[in-house]
Amino acid sequence: MDQQRSKSAQNPDPIFVSLGLFVLDELRFPSRATLFDVPGGSGIYATLGARLLKSSPYSAAVGCIVLAGQDFPQTVLHMLRGWDMNLQVCKMPKSPTTRGLLVYEDEAFGQKSFTYVSPPLQPQASHLEHSKLLRSKSFHLLAAPEELEPQVVALIRLREKHGIAEKPLVVWEPRPPKCNKNNFAAHLHACHLVDVFSPNHLELGYLVDGKESVEEQFSTLTIERRARQFIKSGIGRNGQGLVVVRCGEYGVLTMSSSQAIWIPPFYGRSSSKVIDPTGAGNAFLGGFTVALQELGDPREASIYGSVTASFALEQFGLPELTLAHESSRELWNGADIYTRLEELRARLI
Repeated sequence: MDQQRSKSAQNPDPIFVSLGLFVLDELRFPSRATLFDVPGGSGIYATLGARLLKSSPYSAAVGCIVLAGQDFPQTVLHMLRGWDMNLQVCKMPKSPTTRGLLVYEDEAFGQKSFTYVSPPLQPQASHLEHSKLLRSKSFHLLAAPEELEPQVVALIRLREKHGIAEKPLVVWEPRPPKCNKNNFAAHLHACHLVDVFSPNHLELGYLVDGKESVEEQFSTLTIERRARQFIKSGIGRNGQGLVVVRCGEYGVLTMSSSQAIWIPPFYGRSSSKVIDPTGAGNAFLGGFTVALQELGDPREASIYGSVTASFALEQFGLPELTLAHESSRELWNGADIYTRLEELRARLI
């Protein structure tokens, strides 16, 4: 196990860790060259969202676990180390790295198909036992209901074993193939184990009304009606958690027992800056989770999440980091995240 921590940051415990997948993707297009070894997966995109809000020297507050198979590229490892996070690389010498094939079916990059070309290496709570990442104040998971319960139970028990009494904030994305009406009750039950439940609007529709009932025309009232089913059932141990419905170009709904808040996306539907939406929802949740802990305000957290999502949209794969200098703040794709935050807030006035 190879572990790297920021030398300059003194944050005692990580604020965010994703137990989602890290995948190396092959991207195929109709009329351009294939891209290889493109970092992807829910884990790295959620980590990106958190890392965007934690510039160095505070970047070690973001934990990142990577299960690196025998063929994991050194170039990708170098890139991850350049983010200056609390990085834990678990070497898996007997397994290939998790790899996927993402095929874009048109030049608009909207229609696409994904398949794994090697067995996924799924991070588990047990991978954190001898790591500071176990002490994280929040965890992000992408799982089916039947996978979620053993993961959360194992995580809490392991923390208790090591004397960590504080309950972490748990943010759950449902596994897309499991989002159907037959699994509605199982998702309602699993929501009692988490603090934030976050499907996208299509997954929410499939769960509540079934695939055949999901309409083509987007309706905020319909999304709210469906989200309210989960609020009424209860989110979290005290039933006071949040449903966060990521709706792509339509923005995001953040609902609690007392309010429903809509925040628009940073980029509009016709923006030329939008290249590929892959990973934007995960990046939203990483930023949302960090902001929710630090600000305690779901609306503000949704604004931060909308901005962090914007950096995932501007390219295939991950944005480019330029570290801070004496005369400039840290930049991603040449942009300052706090300038974007001010711009989005100005639109909401």
